[in-house]
Amino acid sequence: MTIRFGRSPGSSVALGLGLAAIGTILGIFLSGSGHGWNTPLFVSVILWVIFPATLYLIQAQPQQRMLLFALAAIALIADFVLIKGTIAEAGVFPLYLQVNGAAGLVIIAAWVALWLLWQLLVIRALLSRRADA
Repeated sequence: MTIRFGRSPGSSVALGLGLAAIGTILGIFLSGSGHGWNTPLFVSVILWVIFPATLYLIQAQPQQRMLLFALAAIALIADFVLIKGTIAEAGVFPLYLQVNGAAGLVIIAAWVALWLLWQLLVIRALLSRRADA
């Protein structure tokens, strides 16, 4: 008996929820009790829906192109909110890194990687399915 985690719809959703939990925890670390970079915690809330939906939809049969386009639109809006909030909070980065040092850089990099992962999966699914159509 082999375990194919992420291959069935249920395991895709479970993996998505796990990644959302990690993203939210990293967002909490980044917020630093309200004295750090707060925008990731704010936008991480959508990961609880977006990650499971993305992992489910990229494997769905038949193809769900409209839902993938909806996820791409959500990505654009969420990225706008993230960028706008980050610009407003730009002054906290030197303080955050001064307090947390290299660990702060690792946390930032891990959160950004998780944030970009679901968006890259959506783009990849849209481009690969477009070529198949």
